[in-house]
Amino acid sequence: MTDHVPPGAIQDPRDVAAFTQFVREHHSSLLGLARTIYPTGDYELAVSDGLLRLCRHWHSVTGDRVAWTKTVVRRLAIDLRRRSREEATELHEHDPPLWAAATPIDGRLELNEVLELLPTLPPREQAALLWSAFGYQNSEIADRMTISEASVRSYLAHARKRIREGFSRPPQTRSSRLATEKEI
Repeated sequence: MTDHVPPGAIQDPRDVAAFTQFVREHHSSLLGLARTIYPTGDYELAVSDGLLRLCRHWHSVTGDRVAWTKTVVRRLAIDLRRRSREEATELHEHDPPLWAAATPIDGRLELNEVLELLPTLPPREQAALLWSAFGYQNSEIADRMTISEASVRSYLAHARKRIREGFSRPPQTRSSRLATEKEI
């Protein structure tokens, strides 16, 4: 019986060396990306599975292998997080709303909380924040958005400030907005 090797998989010793070098160079940034998406779960599983998929498709991945692998790891981490949410217990009436904890214990906001406020940001700030969340460096974001690195830093700072401010106050309902407008 012969071993079945998928087409595109690594077989050549030079490719093994190149893949090993790729893992050495990008493993930590992939972990950071997966951790950003699924901080409370087994984000390492997403990275391991993503790297295994890259190994299996080494020759068939044309173009930027880093971008391809980040996309795969991001999707795997999102799937893991989604599955864990489905398995989690439902919220009860006595649970406080998300905005009740204006300052989380570790000082950071959870991704799902940020995603709720994301539509309130201007489009350029949204884009910069999402690229950053997916593990891209400011220089990479600047290249993709065709802007300066200083602009990226500015967009990120403004976006984070707006999200912190938006998270620290309760969401405004339509009726509370109308009441505020009548007062003015």
